[in-house]
Amino acid sequence: MAITSKTIKYSIIIIGILGLLFIGAILFFILYESKKDISKEEPYVSFLNKPQKLKAISTVRWHKDNLRFSHYSLEVNDDSYHNNEDVKSVKQYQPGDIITFYAAKSYFSNHVGESFYLIARDTLDTGEVIEFQYYYTPGALPFD
Repeated sequence: MAITSKTIKYSIIIIGILGLLFIGAILFFILYESKKDISKEEPYVSFLNKPQKLKAISTVRWHKDNLRFSHYSLEVNDDSYHNNEDVKSVKQYQPGDIITFYAAKSYFSNHVGESFYLIARDTLDTGEVIEFQYYYTPGALPFD
């Protein structure tokens, strides 16, 4: 059987489709992310919904590009003030102030791995109620 132009045409189409599927699979792998609530798992269940006293000065910041669980995050051991277009310091906590985290969540992506966050709520001086996240490092809580 001789190779015809029709056979070459179909071969190119099949190779093109397989190439697109391969590229799509690679992009899916790179862009894959998942978020889940882990509030009922240890060690989180032991300190959620209980007042936690801060050991160090901390700042809640609004980040324009923060895409995990909230645009607000708690920065521990940081008392710097930002008022930029992309980053704003919105509240400051002193050592001894109380924060109560009500949820724990995990974030997984293939290019970052798994990270853990504690979620809390507070009211700003403007009266706005915000939800903020704290990047949790196991065994390194900034609380007494």
